[in-house]
Amino acid sequence: MATTSIHPIRVTEVKSVQYITDPEKADRVTYYGCSGSADEISHQFDMLRAYGKNTGCVLSYHIIQSFAPNEATMEQVHQAGLKLCAELFQGKYKYVLATHTDKEHIHNHIIFCKTNMENYKAFGTLMDTKRRPAWKKIRQLSDEVCKEMGLSTIEYGEIGKGVSHYEWTKQQQGSSWKEKLRYELDCIIQCSDTFEDFLEKCRLNGIEAVYNPDKKISLKFRMQGQQRYARAKTLGYYYLPENIQRRIKKFSSHRKLIIDRDRFDSKGFQHWADIQNMKNVAQMINMLESYNVHGTSELKPTAMSVMARRGMITQSIENLDEKINDLSEQIELARRFQHTRPFHDKYKSLSGRKQKDYAKNNAPVLDEYKSVGSRLKSLYPDGKFPSETSLDRQRQALYEEREKLYEEYRYLKKEYADLDKASRTIDDYLESLRDEPERRRKKGELE
Repeated sequence: MATTSIHPIRVTEVKSVQYITDPEKADRVTYYGCSGSADEISHQFDMLRAYGKNTGCVLSYHIIQSFAPNEATMEQVHQAGLKLCAELFQGKYKYVLATHTDKEHIHNHIIFCKTNMENYKAFGTLMDTKRRPAWKKIRQLSDEVCKEMGLSTIEYGEIGKGVSHYEWTKQQQGSSWKEKLRYELDCIIQCSDTFEDFLEKCRLNGIEAVYNPDKKISLKFRMQGQQRYARAKTLGYYYLPENIQRRIKKFSSHRKLIIDRDRFDSKGFQHWADIQNMKNVAQMINMLESYNVHGTSELKPTAMSVMARRGMITQSIENLDEKINDLSEQIELARRFQHTRPFHDKYKSLSGRKQKDYAKNNAPVLDEYKSVGSRLKSLYPDGKFPSETSLDRQRQALYEEREKLYEEYRYLKKEYADLDKASRTIDDYLESLRDEPERRRKKGELE
């Protein structure tokens, strides 16, 4: 049983290719129409994009095809990915296919250039239209490949009414419960007036929120379909009770862009408010278009995807910090080793009484050399200790990599804030339109 998803890549093409081709994750990689390092592949994609007329912010696309644990072997999964690429791309798109075996479920990552090699038109223009979205075509082709290979497929009745394939896929993978819960809680926080209002809105939105400030686990949540509660602490710092209250206060102070026309008695001011509200909504729609979001139905999955990617980047930054710290410790060891080594060499050059006297007079330095050497030996069993300069060069490369991740994190943070702002503004505007007949009735403007 294979599940599929597709996501646009707007900024991190090089990093994305590096991620999927990481030999620690990828057991097999196939290149079509491109080759070399991640930088070289991105450059080859860029040269192809230069021929195209569509110069939007999307650089390439990332398809994930996941199989259930023990459903298929690595070879079968890679073959399924090749068949999917052959059917979907028809030899017209450059792509990289990597089969990852680092998780319990074997899965394929496919990154392909948005511009095809036949007529230089964009994938979004040709194969991702409103009437025929790409995710539906990919899902269909993946199912056909699975049937051809004798693998099971999803019966879409399992998805259930009111649940998108995107949401069902994430639920079945089991990795998105916390991300989805965080997203839902963020939405509720941003439209709540008080902490009590937040708890009530959780209940109205199908989230069980248990709050008991006297207990060690003071706040926990459970969405429909979850078997166990998720403690606020495990969701992260921003979901602790005191921080939820702080965020509610922050958002409530500048939440609405939609002007309440009932604040004005003058019809002229009311008319001005109506025009201003429409301008604000049009501005939000234009903002969504800049992020390649073409309808309110795409807002939620896009925002969840951004949040999930931001979470992955945060984890990557934390991993880099650990590597940087490790290298910093090794640099200090190398520095101390080089500092104490002449004392050890001097000690070895002596013999007899002179050696004993030297050892007695320089015992702390010789002990430090032995201790540092032992730690370096555990890190480098072959005895080839890197120089301080070499280690510092590695650390500098990690610093640069971390800065690039920070740059993407800042971009995604802004994108999520913009998506949320647009979502809240449009929701407020639609709510004001729904309430308009009732307001007019109360004022006697309707019969």
